[in-house]
Amino acid sequence: MILAHSHLLLRYLTLGFMNRNGMKTFTFHTHIEDKNSTSNSSGINELTKVLKRADREGKKLIEMFKELADSLMSLLGSVIKVKSIRGFVTTSQPIREFQLEGVGIKTWKETKTHTIKFRQKYQNIPVYGSIVTVEVGDNYDLIAINSAIGDPIDIGIDADPKFKPDQLKDVIQKQTKHDLGSSDIKETLYYYFDTNQKRWRLVYLVENNSQKIDSLPKSESAPKIVDYIIDAHTGELVSELPRIKTIR
Repeated sequence: MILAHSHLLLRYLTLGFMNRNGMKTFTFHTHIEDKNSTSNSSGINELTKVLKRADREGKKLIEMFKELADSLMSLLGSVIKVKSIRGFVTTSQPIREFQLEGVGIKTWKETKTHTIKFRQKYQNIPVYGSIVTVEVGDNYDLIAINSAIGDPIDIGIDADPKFKPDQLKDVIQKQTKHDLGSSDIKETLYYYFDTNQKRWRLVYLVENNSQKIDSLPKSESAPKIVDYIIDAHTGELVSELPRIKTIR
């Protein structure tokens, strides 16, 4: 049975709150309450049906990534409305053309619950900072949904970057004066919300792995290491993200 007291259900929803990082949040929690309590989202019902069927068929949660993602996309796309970042004009259009990708499951033995995590993709590119978490019980009863997702469609630019990965070292060196000639860098394409200009960008997150902390002499302290956010169309340095390193 998906809910031990399915006839006594309060659905608590928080919709469409825009954070400073450009993410919209959606929160759902189940509590015991009067059976006449209602929710404005049929997507919740569809999600619980998917979970109930998975429990009935004895499926593992990891096998349910795709079906759960499809249900969540429908739910989040219908309840979170788009607010134009540039014009700050609320529209009735749902978040469009995004996908959810399963990234992991955590089981909590003490509470007998499972946390299923997804990240958002738009045009098959990850959205930086996005997260959707679904908490379920041992019988796959829905306990909570917490999410932060973006609406990068406001970018209005091509998803194909003009700058290629082999240009990144030169681009970074020119703007930062950091010598990356022998550095081992790793780049990942993201949609990223620029909090300074209040707009979305297509960017490379460039990780600088030039020096391994474990190889440092014990007398040396950890060097300052930063990752770089580079606009994938203009080559502009958008931000430097410090990474805290500790000596083991």
